[in-house]
Amino acid sequence: MCKTEQNGSNLLKNRAFFICWIISTFPIMQEQINLLLSFAKEHKLELPEKFLDKIIKFCKFLIEANKNTNLISKNDEKKLLTRHVADSLVFAIHKFPHSHWADIGSGAGFPAIPLCLYFPQTKFFAIECRKKRCEFLNAVQQELNLQNLEIIQGNVRTLKVPLPPMDIVSCRAVGDLQEDFECAKRLLKKSGYFLTLKSKRIIDELKAKKDNSLKQAKIWNYRLPEESMEYVLACIVG
Repeated sequence: MCKTEQNGSNLLKNRAFFICWIISTFPIMQEQINLLLSFAKEHKLELPEKFLDKIIKFCKFLIEANKNTNLISKNDEKKLLTRHVADSLVFAIHKFPHSHWADIGSGAGFPAIPLCLYFPQTKFFAIECRKKRCEFLNAVQQELNLQNLEIIQGNVRTLKVPLPPMDIVSCRAVGDLQEDFECAKRLLKKSGYFLTLKSKRIIDELKAKKDNSLKQAKIWNYRLPEESMEYVLACIVG
């Protein structure tokens, strides 16, 4: 066997071993993978070639780090793909044009890390105020070799780091819709998109109050695999 063929064979063996190890270590992982793939197919999301391998590696890394740092609920460890990764990919369902994207309150890396993997040509800025979470995100960046990600420690309300105008600013259920939008406007370019995920219950409550923040928002409803709760993706043009 020539050297190239041997290297290719070794890569295939290593990849197969890695996937088998993940499945044997986390028995529920294969079911989670299948549910995530079904979710992607349902929403016409074409996952990049190495997306699944890298997202599983990220989940393994996150679970290991979660032993020492409170990054996510322990109850969520067995449903990272369907609760957190699928939720992150909701931002990719609707095709908003972008080359620069800031994520506010990136925390344990959702949605920033899955989106970095899904949109490798987009420059992402993960903004997080907590030092330990920034340290974790920096470790993930090195582990996955994410060249399109920059981690910024700070509060978006008082951020003084010079950044390019953003095509998209996202946040995942950080706070009040109008307050989140006001924070995002500091980073958005003119006619840029503010995208946020909320529970449908919160949006229904705002509708009942005839909240002004909804007048300029476009809303899409969605559900995550094996969850009864309904969520919304809200978009406001800056």
